[in-house]
Amino acid sequence: MIQLKELYDVIPLLIIAFSATFILLIEAFSKKGENAIFGFSLISVIAAIGTSFMYFNKEIILFNQFLRISNSSLTFSVIILLSLLITIIASKSYIEKENINFGEYYSLLLFALFGMMLMIFANDILIIFIGLELMSVCFYVLAGFLRLRQKSNESALKYFLLGAFMTGFILYGIALIYGITGSTNLTQIYSNPKIFTNYVFIIGFALILIGFMFKIGVFPFHMWIPDVYDGAPTVVSGMLSTAGKIAAVGTILPIILTLNILNFKIVFSIAAVATMLYGNVIALAQSNIKRLLAYSSIASAGYIFVGVASMNEFALRGIAYYLIAYTFMQLGAFVIVSMLEKADDGSREYKNVDIDYYKGLGKRNPVVALFMTFFLFSLAGIPPFAGFWGKYYLFYAAIKSNMIWLSVVGIMLSLIGVYYYLKIVVYMWFNESPDIADERITISNSGVAATFLAVVGTIVFGVDPNLFFRLFKFINP
Repeated sequence: MIQLKELYDVIPLLIIAFSATFILLIEAFSKKGENAIFGFSLISVIAAIGTSFMYFNKEIILFNQFLRISNSSLTFSVIILLSLLITIIASKSYIEKENINFGEYYSLLLFALFGMMLMIFANDILIIFIGLELMSVCFYVLAGFLRLRQKSNESALKYFLLGAFMTGFILYGIALIYGITGSTNLTQIYSNPKIFTNYVFIIGFALILIGFMFKIGVFPFHMWIPDVYDGAPTVVSGMLSTAGKIAAVGTILPIILTLNILNFKIVFSIAAVATMLYGNVIALAQSNIKRLLAYSSIASAGYIFVGVASMNEFALRGIAYYLIAYTFMQLGAFVIVSMLEKADDGSREYKNVDIDYYKGLGKRNPVVALFMTFFLFSLAGIPPFAGFWGKYYLFYAAIKSNMIWLSVVGIMLSLIGVYYYLKIVVYMWFNESPDIADERITISNSGVAATFLAVVGTIVFGVDPNLFFRLFKFINP
Protein backbone atom coordinates (compact mmCIF):
# COMPACT_ATOMS: atom_id res chain seq x y z
CA MET A 1 0.00 0.00 0.00
CA ILE A 2 1.32 3.46 -0.93
CA GLN A 3 2.19 5.57 2.09
CA LEU A 4 2.00 9.36 2.29
CA LYS A 5 5.75 9.48 3.02
CA GLU A 6 6.48 7.78 -0.30
CA LEU A 7 4.44 10.39 -2.18
CA TYR A 8 6.40 13.12 -0.37
CA ASP A 9 9.65 11.58 -1.62
CA VAL A 10 8.60 11.90 -5.28
CA ILE A 11 7.29 15.48 -5.26
CA PRO A 12 9.24 16.47 -8.43
CA LEU A 13 7.66 13.57 -10.33
CA LEU A 14 4.20 14.44 -9.03
CA ILE A 15 4.60 18.10 -10.01
CA ILE A 16 5.44 17.21 -13.62
CA ALA A 17 2.71 14.55 -13.90
CA PHE A 18 0.06 16.87 -12.48
CA SER A 19 1.16 19.81 -14.64
CA ALA A 20 1.15 17.78 -17.86
CA THR A 21 -2.41 16.59 -17.15
CA PHE A 22 -3.67 19.97 -15.96
CA ILE A 23 -2.44 21.67 -19.12
CA LEU A 24 -4.69 19.38 -21.17
CA LEU A 25 -7.65 20.58 -19.11
CA ILE A 26 -6.68 24.23 -19.60
CA GLU A 27 -6.43 23.63 -23.35
CA ALA A 28 -9.81 21.89 -23.41
CA PHE A 29 -11.73 24.59 -21.53
CA SER A 30 -9.86 27.72 -22.63
CA LYS A 31 -9.30 28.38 -26.32
CA LYS A 32 -6.99 31.34 -25.69
CA GLY A 33 -5.00 30.05 -22.75
CA GLU A 34 -1.61 29.71 -24.49
CA ASN A 35 0.09 32.34 -22.32
CA ALA A 36 -1.33 30.79 -19.14
CA ILE A 37 -0.16 27.35 -20.27
CA PHE A 38 3.32 28.68 -21.01
CA GLY A 39 3.59 30.32 -17.59
CA PHE A 40 2.21 27.27 -15.80
CA SER A 41 4.68 24.98 -17.61
CA LEU A 42 7.57 27.26 -16.71
CA ILE A 43 6.61 27.45 -13.03
CA SER A 44 6.13 23.67 -12.88
CA VAL A 45 9.62 22.91 -14.18
CA ILE A 46 11.21 25.50 -11.87
CA ALA A 47 9.31 24.02 -8.92
CA ALA A 48 10.48 20.51 -9.86
CA ILE A 49 14.09 21.72 -10.00
CA GLY A 50 13.80 23.42 -6.61
CA THR A 51 12.18 20.46 -4.86
CA SER A 52 14.73 18.01 -6.31
CA PHE A 53 17.47 19.46 -4.12
CA MET A 54 15.58 18.37 -0.97
CA TYR A 55 16.53 14.74 -1.59
CA PHE A 56 20.29 14.92 -2.16
CA ASN A 57 22.48 12.75 0.11
CA LYS A 58 19.57 10.36 0.60
CA GLU A 59 19.25 6.80 -0.69
CA ILE A 60 15.52 6.06 -0.89
CA ILE A 61 13.77 2.98 -2.31
CA LEU A 62 10.05 3.47 -2.87
CA PHE A 63 6.84 1.73 -3.97
CA ASN A 64 7.86 -1.89 -3.34
CA GLN A 65 11.35 -1.29 -4.77
CA PHE A 66 10.04 0.08 -8.07
CA LEU A 67 11.77 3.47 -7.68
CA ARG A 68 15.16 4.48 -6.29
CA ILE A 69 16.20 8.03 -5.39
CA SER A 70 19.96 8.65 -5.23
CA ASN A 71 22.45 11.45 -5.85
CA SER A 72 23.23 10.21 -9.35
CA SER A 73 19.57 9.85 -10.39
CA LEU A 74 18.74 13.28 -8.96
CA THR A 75 21.68 14.83 -10.81
CA PHE A 76 20.61 13.46 -14.19
CA SER A 77 17.02 14.45 -13.42
CA VAL A 78 17.96 18.07 -12.65
CA ILE A 79 20.04 18.29 -15.83
CA ILE A 80 17.03 17.12 -17.85
CA LEU A 81 14.82 19.65 -16.06
CA LEU A 82 17.28 22.42 -16.96
CA SER A 83 17.15 21.29 -20.59
CA LEU A 84 13.34 21.43 -20.57
CA LEU A 85 13.40 24.82 -18.82
CA ILE A 86 15.49 26.34 -21.62
CA THR A 87 13.38 24.56 -24.25
CA ILE A 88 10.10 25.88 -22.83
CA ILE A 89 11.42 29.45 -22.64
CA ALA A 90 12.69 29.30 -26.23
CA SER A 91 9.51 27.62 -27.47
CA LYS A 92 7.12 30.50 -26.75
CA SER A 93 8.24 32.76 -29.58
CA TYR A 94 9.20 29.88 -31.87
CA ILE A 95 5.81 28.14 -31.93
CA GLU A 96 4.10 31.52 -32.34
CA LYS A 97 6.31 32.25 -35.32
CA GLU A 98 5.53 28.85 -36.84
CA ASN A 99 1.77 29.08 -36.13
CA ILE A 100 1.82 25.90 -34.04
CA ASN A 101 0.98 27.59 -30.74
CA PHE A 102 -1.16 24.78 -29.36
CA GLY A 103 -1.40 24.00 -25.65
CA GLU A 104 -0.79 20.30 -26.20
CA TYR A 105 2.77 21.18 -27.25
CA TYR A 106 3.68 22.02 -23.65
CA SER A 107 1.74 19.02 -22.36
CA LEU A 108 3.73 16.73 -24.66
CA LEU A 109 6.97 18.28 -23.40
CA LEU A 110 5.97 17.65 -19.78
CA PHE A 111 4.72 14.11 -20.42
CA ALA A 112 8.04 13.38 -22.15
CA LEU A 113 9.81 14.89 -19.14
CA PHE A 114 7.79 12.67 -16.79
CA GLY A 115 8.80 9.62 -18.84
CA MET A 116 12.47 10.62 -18.72
CA MET A 117 12.41 11.15 -14.95
CA LEU A 118 10.58 7.86 -14.46
CA MET A 119 13.32 6.06 -16.42
CA ILE A 120 16.08 7.57 -14.32
CA PHE A 121 14.41 6.89 -10.97
CA ALA A 122 13.31 3.36 -11.96
CA ASN A 123 14.55 0.39 -9.96
CA ASP A 124 12.74 -2.12 -12.16
CA ILE A 125 13.28 -2.90 -15.84
CA LEU A 126 9.56 -2.74 -16.56
CA ILE A 127 9.32 0.77 -15.07
CA ILE A 128 12.27 1.76 -17.26
CA PHE A 129 10.38 0.44 -20.27
CA ILE A 130 7.19 2.33 -19.36
CA GLY A 131 9.12 5.58 -18.95
CA LEU A 132 11.01 4.98 -22.18
CA GLU A 133 7.82 4.42 -24.17
CA LEU A 134 6.10 7.46 -22.66
CA MET A 135 9.09 9.59 -23.61
CA SER A 136 9.36 8.07 -27.08
CA VAL A 137 5.68 8.49 -28.03
CA CYS A 138 5.85 12.17 -27.06
CA PHE A 139 9.05 12.58 -29.07
CA TYR A 140 7.46 11.04 -32.17
CA VAL A 141 4.60 13.56 -32.04
CA LEU A 142 6.86 16.53 -31.26
CA ALA A 143 9.20 15.66 -34.16
CA GLY A 144 6.25 16.01 -36.55
CA PHE A 145 4.67 19.02 -34.88
CA LEU A 146 5.24 21.20 -37.96
CA ARG A 147 2.30 19.45 -39.57
CA LEU A 148 2.34 21.38 -42.85
CA ARG A 149 6.01 20.76 -43.45
CA GLN A 150 6.82 17.62 -45.42
CA LYS A 151 10.28 17.23 -43.95
CA SER A 152 8.83 17.32 -40.42
CA ASN A 153 6.33 14.57 -41.26
CA GLU A 154 9.11 12.46 -42.75
CA SER A 155 11.27 12.90 -39.66
CA ALA A 156 8.43 11.86 -37.34
CA LEU A 157 7.63 8.78 -39.44
CA LYS A 158 11.28 7.71 -39.69
CA TYR A 159 11.79 8.21 -35.95
CA PHE A 160 8.62 6.24 -35.15
CA LEU A 161 9.44 3.27 -37.40
CA LEU A 162 13.04 2.92 -36.25
CA GLY A 163 12.10 3.56 -32.62
CA ALA A 164 9.40 0.90 -32.72
CA PHE A 165 11.90 -1.54 -34.23
CA MET A 166 14.36 -0.86 -31.41
CA THR A 167 11.61 -1.33 -28.85
CA GLY A 168 11.49 -4.97 -29.96
CA PHE A 169 15.17 -5.37 -29.02
CA ILE A 170 14.52 -3.97 -25.56
CA LEU A 171 11.47 -6.16 -24.95
CA TYR A 172 13.28 -9.31 -26.05
CA GLY A 173 16.20 -8.41 -23.79
CA ILE A 174 13.85 -7.90 -20.84
CA ALA A 175 12.26 -11.30 -21.55
CA LEU A 176 15.66 -13.05 -21.55
CA ILE A 177 16.76 -11.37 -18.32
CA TYR A 178 13.47 -12.25 -16.62
CA GLY A 179 13.73 -15.80 -17.88
CA ILE A 180 17.20 -16.34 -16.40
CA THR A 181 16.79 -14.33 -13.16
CA GLY A 182 13.08 -14.73 -12.43
CA SER A 183 12.77 -11.03 -11.69
CA THR A 184 12.74 -7.61 -13.36
CA ASN A 185 13.68 -5.79 -10.14
CA LEU A 186 17.21 -4.39 -10.37
CA THR A 187 17.93 -4.80 -6.64
CA GLN A 188 17.17 -8.52 -6.85
CA ILE A 189 19.16 -8.89 -10.08
CA TYR A 190 22.19 -7.15 -8.51
CA SER A 191 22.02 -9.49 -5.50
CA ASN A 192 23.13 -12.45 -7.63
CA PRO A 193 26.48 -11.46 -9.23
CA LYS A 194 27.08 -15.00 -10.51
CA ILE A 195 24.30 -14.57 -13.06
CA PHE A 196 26.26 -11.74 -14.74
CA THR A 197 28.48 -14.31 -16.49
CA ASN A 198 25.54 -16.32 -17.83
CA TYR A 199 25.38 -16.06 -21.63
CA VAL A 200 21.59 -15.71 -21.70
CA PHE A 201 21.84 -12.79 -19.27
CA ILE A 202 24.64 -11.18 -21.32
CA ILE A 203 22.64 -11.51 -24.54
CA GLY A 204 19.55 -10.03 -22.86
CA PHE A 205 21.52 -7.10 -21.48
CA ALA A 206 23.15 -6.58 -24.88
CA LEU A 207 19.74 -6.32 -26.55
CA ILE A 208 18.59 -3.74 -24.00
CA LEU A 209 21.85 -1.89 -24.49
CA ILE A 210 21.28 -1.74 -28.27
CA GLY A 211 17.94 -0.02 -27.68
CA PHE A 212 19.55 2.60 -25.44
CA MET A 213 22.47 3.10 -27.83
CA PHE A 214 19.84 3.97 -30.44
CA LYS A 215 18.38 6.65 -28.15
CA ILE A 216 21.85 8.02 -27.36
CA GLY A 217 22.88 8.01 -31.03
CA VAL A 218 25.88 5.69 -30.88
CA PHE A 219 27.31 4.25 -34.10
CA PRO A 220 25.95 2.17 -35.84
CA PHE A 221 22.52 3.03 -34.36
CA HIS A 222 22.74 6.73 -35.23
CA MET A 223 21.08 6.67 -38.67
CA TRP A 224 17.92 8.49 -37.58
CA ILE A 225 19.57 11.53 -36.00
CA PRO A 226 20.45 13.81 -38.97
CA ASP A 227 17.09 13.49 -40.71
CA VAL A 228 15.01 13.75 -37.54
CA TYR A 229 16.90 16.77 -36.18
CA ASP A 230 16.71 18.46 -39.57
CA GLY A 231 12.96 17.95 -39.99
CA ALA A 232 11.76 18.48 -36.42
CA PRO A 233 10.99 21.94 -35.02
CA THR A 234 14.38 23.40 -34.16
CA VAL A 235 13.71 23.85 -30.43
CA VAL A 236 12.48 20.24 -30.35
CA SER A 237 15.69 19.14 -32.12
CA GLY A 238 17.68 20.82 -29.37
CA MET A 239 15.62 19.06 -26.71
CA LEU A 240 15.96 15.68 -28.43
CA SER A 241 19.75 16.08 -28.68
CA THR A 242 20.10 16.95 -24.99
CA ALA A 243 17.27 15.75 -22.73
CA GLY A 244 16.60 12.56 -24.70
CA LYS A 245 20.27 11.62 -24.72
CA ILE A 246 20.69 12.44 -21.02
CA ALA A 247 17.69 10.30 -20.05
CA ALA A 248 19.08 7.29 -21.89
CA VAL A 249 22.58 7.76 -20.43
CA GLY A 250 21.28 8.42 -16.91
CA THR A 251 19.22 5.22 -17.04
CA ILE A 252 21.68 2.75 -18.50
CA LEU A 253 24.96 4.08 -17.02
CA PRO A 254 24.34 3.10 -13.35
CA ILE A 255 23.30 -0.37 -14.55
CA ILE A 256 26.49 -0.74 -16.60
CA LEU A 257 28.69 0.40 -13.70
CA THR A 258 26.92 -1.93 -11.25
CA LEU A 259 27.04 -5.00 -13.51
CA ASN A 260 30.62 -4.17 -14.56
CA ILE A 261 30.60 -6.78 -17.32
CA LEU A 262 34.20 -6.57 -18.50
CA ASN A 263 33.33 -8.31 -21.77
CA PHE A 264 31.60 -5.11 -22.81
CA LYS A 265 34.58 -2.85 -22.14
CA ILE A 266 36.19 -3.39 -25.53
CA VAL A 267 32.77 -3.14 -27.21
CA PHE A 268 32.17 0.26 -25.59
CA SER A 269 35.66 1.38 -26.61
CA ILE A 270 35.16 0.41 -30.26
CA ALA A 271 31.71 2.05 -30.27
CA ALA A 272 33.20 5.24 -28.80
CA VAL A 273 35.94 5.47 -31.44
CA ALA A 274 33.59 4.66 -34.34
CA THR A 275 31.01 7.19 -33.12
CA MET A 276 33.53 9.99 -32.62
CA LEU A 277 35.11 9.27 -36.00
CA TYR A 278 31.84 9.10 -37.91
CA GLY A 279 30.23 12.14 -36.28
CA ASN A 280 33.24 14.42 -36.65
CA VAL A 281 34.23 13.40 -40.19
CA ILE A 282 30.73 13.57 -41.69
CA ALA A 283 30.10 16.92 -39.98
CA LEU A 284 32.96 18.38 -42.04
CA ALA A 285 30.90 18.05 -45.23
CA GLN A 286 27.68 19.62 -43.91
CA SER A 287 26.36 22.91 -45.26
CA ASN A 288 23.14 22.84 -43.20
CA ILE A 289 23.67 24.11 -39.65
CA LYS A 290 21.03 21.77 -38.16
CA ARG A 291 22.58 18.71 -39.78
CA LEU A 292 26.03 19.86 -38.66
CA LEU A 293 24.81 20.08 -35.06
CA ALA A 294 23.17 16.66 -35.52
CA TYR A 295 26.45 15.03 -36.51
CA SER A 296 28.11 16.96 -33.69
CA SER A 297 25.57 15.30 -31.38
CA ILE A 298 26.65 11.90 -32.70
CA ALA A 299 30.29 12.78 -31.96
CA SER A 300 29.27 13.83 -28.45
CA ALA A 301 27.72 10.40 -27.93
CA GLY A 302 31.17 9.01 -28.73
CA TYR A 303 32.77 11.18 -26.06
CA ILE A 304 30.17 9.98 -23.55
CA PHE A 305 31.01 6.37 -24.42
CA VAL A 306 34.68 7.07 -23.67
CA GLY A 307 33.50 7.55 -20.09
CA VAL A 308 31.20 4.52 -20.28
CA ALA A 309 34.09 2.33 -21.47
CA SER A 310 36.16 3.43 -18.47
CA MET A 311 33.83 1.67 -15.99
CA ASN A 312 35.39 3.28 -12.91
CA GLU A 313 34.36 5.67 -10.16
CA PHE A 314 35.39 8.69 -12.25
CA ALA A 315 33.17 7.76 -15.20
CA LEU A 316 29.84 8.63 -13.55
CA ARG A 317 31.11 12.02 -12.36
CA GLY A 318 32.81 12.88 -15.63
CA ILE A 319 29.78 11.91 -17.73
CA ALA A 320 27.42 13.84 -15.45
CA TYR A 321 29.55 16.97 -15.76
CA TYR A 322 29.87 16.60 -19.53
CA LEU A 323 26.10 16.26 -19.87
CA ILE A 324 25.31 19.49 -18.02
CA ALA A 325 27.93 21.32 -20.10
CA TYR A 326 26.56 19.69 -23.25
CA THR A 327 23.01 20.72 -22.35
CA PHE A 328 23.90 24.40 -22.17
CA MET A 329 26.15 24.58 -25.23
CA GLN A 330 24.21 22.29 -27.59
CA LEU A 331 20.76 23.57 -26.66
CA GLY A 332 21.99 27.16 -26.77
CA ALA A 333 23.26 26.66 -30.32
CA PHE A 334 19.93 25.17 -31.42
CA VAL A 335 18.02 28.07 -29.81
CA ILE A 336 20.05 30.58 -31.83
CA VAL A 337 19.41 28.59 -35.02
CA SER A 338 15.68 28.62 -34.20
CA MET A 339 15.72 32.40 -33.84
CA LEU A 340 17.53 32.97 -37.13
CA GLU A 341 15.69 30.50 -39.35
CA LYS A 342 12.75 31.79 -41.36
CA ALA A 343 9.99 30.19 -43.39
CA ASP A 344 10.15 30.67 -47.14
CA ASP A 345 6.88 32.27 -48.23
CA GLY A 346 6.95 30.40 -51.52
CA SER A 347 7.11 26.98 -49.87
CA ARG A 348 6.77 25.42 -46.47
CA GLU A 349 10.48 24.70 -46.21
CA TYR A 350 12.96 26.89 -44.37
CA LYS A 351 15.77 29.21 -45.24
CA ASN A 352 18.58 30.73 -43.19
CA VAL A 353 19.72 27.26 -42.09
CA ASP A 354 22.66 27.13 -44.52
CA ILE A 355 26.02 27.85 -42.96
CA ASP A 356 26.57 30.55 -45.60
CA TYR A 357 23.79 32.59 -43.97
CA TYR A 358 26.02 32.98 -40.90
CA LYS A 359 28.62 34.90 -42.90
CA GLY A 360 28.85 38.43 -41.55
CA LEU A 361 26.50 37.72 -38.64
CA GLY A 362 28.93 39.53 -36.34
CA LYS A 363 28.19 42.78 -38.18
CA ARG A 364 24.44 42.24 -38.53
CA ASN A 365 23.86 41.19 -34.91
CA PRO A 366 27.05 41.09 -32.83
CA VAL A 367 25.30 39.92 -29.63
CA VAL A 368 23.80 36.82 -31.26
CA ALA A 369 27.11 36.11 -33.03
CA LEU A 370 28.98 36.44 -29.72
CA PHE A 371 26.64 34.00 -27.97
CA MET A 372 26.92 31.54 -30.85
CA THR A 373 30.72 31.86 -30.65
CA PHE A 374 30.63 30.95 -26.96
CA PHE A 375 28.59 27.81 -27.70
CA LEU A 376 30.81 26.75 -30.61
CA PHE A 377 33.99 27.31 -28.59
CA SER A 378 32.52 25.19 -25.79
CA LEU A 379 31.48 22.43 -28.20
CA ALA A 380 35.00 22.48 -29.64
CA GLY A 381 36.43 22.02 -26.14
CA ILE A 382 38.24 25.36 -25.93
CA PRO A 383 38.88 26.71 -22.40
CA PRO A 384 37.60 28.37 -20.28
CA PHE A 385 34.16 27.13 -21.38
CA ALA A 386 32.35 24.16 -19.81
CA GLY A 387 32.85 21.92 -22.85
CA PHE A 388 36.61 21.86 -22.25
CA TRP A 389 36.24 20.48 -18.72
CA GLY A 390 33.58 18.03 -19.89
CA LYS A 391 35.97 16.39 -22.35
CA TYR A 392 38.82 16.64 -19.85
CA TYR A 393 36.93 14.64 -17.20
CA LEU A 394 35.89 11.98 -19.72
CA PHE A 395 39.42 11.49 -21.05
CA TYR A 396 40.75 11.55 -17.48
CA ALA A 397 38.39 8.69 -16.59
CA ALA A 398 39.77 6.68 -19.52
CA ILE A 399 43.35 7.32 -18.41
CA LYS A 400 42.57 6.24 -14.83
CA SER A 401 41.12 3.03 -16.30
CA ASN A 402 44.46 2.30 -18.05
CA MET A 403 42.92 3.07 -21.45
CA ILE A 404 45.36 5.78 -22.46
CA TRP A 405 45.02 4.82 -26.12
CA LEU A 406 41.30 5.61 -26.02
CA SER A 407 41.95 8.99 -24.48
CA VAL A 408 44.58 9.82 -27.10
CA VAL A 409 42.28 8.74 -29.96
CA GLY A 410 39.45 10.81 -28.47
CA ILE A 411 41.63 13.91 -28.26
CA MET A 412 42.83 13.49 -31.84
CA LEU A 413 39.29 13.03 -33.17
CA SER A 414 38.00 16.01 -31.19
CA LEU A 415 40.52 18.16 -33.07
CA ILE A 416 38.51 17.46 -36.23
CA GLY A 417 35.52 19.01 -34.51
CA VAL A 418 37.50 22.15 -33.80
CA TYR A 419 37.74 22.75 -37.55
CA TYR A 420 34.05 22.75 -38.41
CA TYR A 421 33.11 24.69 -35.27
CA LEU A 422 35.71 27.37 -35.89
CA LYS A 423 34.70 27.53 -39.57
CA ILE A 424 31.34 28.92 -38.50
CA VAL A 425 33.06 31.37 -36.15
CA VAL A 426 35.25 32.59 -39.02
CA TYR A 427 32.15 32.94 -41.21
CA MET A 428 30.41 35.07 -38.58
CA TRP A 429 33.25 37.46 -37.84
CA PHE A 430 35.55 37.56 -40.87
CA ASN A 431 33.30 37.10 -43.94
CA GLU A 432 30.95 39.45 -45.71
CA SER A 433 27.21 38.90 -45.50
CA PRO A 434 25.60 37.09 -48.46
CA ASP A 435 22.75 38.62 -50.42
CA ILE A 436 20.21 36.41 -48.66
CA ALA A 437 21.10 38.03 -45.34
CA ASP A 438 19.93 41.53 -46.22
CA GLU A 439 16.72 41.30 -44.23
CA ARG A 440 16.66 42.64 -40.70
CA ILE A 441 17.18 40.10 -37.91
CA THR A 442 14.43 40.26 -35.28
CA ILE A 443 15.15 38.47 -32.04
CA SER A 444 12.39 37.55 -29.60
CA ASN A 445 12.61 38.26 -25.88
CA SER A 446 11.98 34.62 -24.95
CA GLY A 447 14.71 33.50 -27.35
CA VAL A 448 17.15 35.97 -25.80
CA ALA A 449 16.23 34.79 -22.29
CA ALA A 450 16.78 31.12 -23.20
CA THR A 451 20.06 31.91 -24.93
CA PHE A 452 21.28 34.03 -22.02
CA LEU A 453 20.51 31.21 -19.56
CA ALA A 454 22.50 28.78 -21.73
CA VAL A 455 25.41 31.25 -21.99
CA VAL A 456 25.51 31.73 -18.22
CA GLY A 457 25.63 27.96 -17.67
CA THR A 458 28.35 27.50 -20.30
CA ILE A 459 30.57 30.19 -18.77
CA VAL A 460 29.89 29.67 -15.05
CA PHE A 461 30.50 25.91 -15.08
CA GLY A 462 33.54 26.50 -17.30
CA VAL A 463 35.15 29.11 -15.06
CA ASP A 464 34.37 27.13 -11.88
CA PRO A 465 33.89 23.44 -12.75
CA ASN A 466 34.01 22.50 -9.07
CA LEU A 467 30.68 24.31 -8.66
CA PHE A 468 28.97 21.35 -10.33
CA PHE A 469 30.45 18.82 -7.92
CA ARG A 470 29.60 20.98 -4.91
CA LEU A 471 26.08 21.66 -6.13
CA PHE A 472 25.22 18.05 -6.94
CA LYS A 473 27.10 16.47 -4.04
CA PHE A 474 29.66 14.73 -6.22
CA ILE A 475 33.33 14.32 -5.33
CA ASN A 476 35.56 16.15 -7.80
CA PRO A 477 37.25 13.56 -10.01
